[in-house]
Parts: sequence; structure tokens; C-alpha cells
Amino acid sequence: MTDVTIRGIEDEVYSRFAAEAKKGGKAIGELTTEVMRAYLDKDLPVTYLIQNIDKLTVSKVDLESMDGPIHFMNIDVLEFMEDVDWTVFKAHVERIENVDKIIVPKTLSKFQILSKSRNVDKVATKG
Repeated sequence: MTDVTIRGIEDEVYSRFAAEAKKGGKAIGELTTEVMRAYLDKDLPVTYLIQNIDKLTVSKVDLESMDGPIHFMNIDVLEFMEDVDWTVFKAHVERIENVDKIIVPKTLSKFQILSKSRNVDKVATKG
């Protein structure tokens, strides 16, 4: 962590910011870090969270229809259709997490899937 001194902050702005930090149970440095991070991340693409589903089948069209990376989480069975190849998968899937079973087409290797996965019980190839 870095210690900094910031000059030129208006008294009223600092007082309100300090009050918000206290109200949220945070130190001023912690809240300042959050605000700085949010400012730096503002131009990053939105990550879409698809979660808490028993079974989901995903096609190339499904993946390409989203304008940001997709995070799949807490899904019992996640199946990728035959039209999903590594280029599409790599470009659109940010992470797969807490999935019991992933079914992949022959166009994807298990290692490609696992490179973006965490807490997956089984990866099976179709056919």
C-alpha cells in the first residue's frame, strides 16, 4: 500500500467523503481506493453473469449476442453447442465457476475449457 498526501481538496467535499466512509464502516483510504478503481475501470466492458441454472445449452449465437465477457456460475450442467469453437469461446467466455458438468463439442478441448474454469466437477466431450 502507498501512503499519499493529496493537496487542494475542498473542505466540504472532504468532510462529506469522510462522513460517507464512516457511514459505510470504511476507512477513508479504503473508500478512496474503491473510487479510484471504479474510475479506472469505467471504460472496461460490462461482464455478464449467468448463474443459478439447472441446465443451460449455449450456442455461438448466444455468445456473440453479448457485448461483453460472460461469467457462468453455479450451473448444474453447462453444454456448449457444436458451433462454438475456440475463437468464439476465448473471445466471449470470461470464466466458468462452480459447475457440476460441462459438455463440450469436439471443436473444443477439455484443457481449453479448464483454462477458464474453477470448481468444475466433470468435463465431457459430446459423442
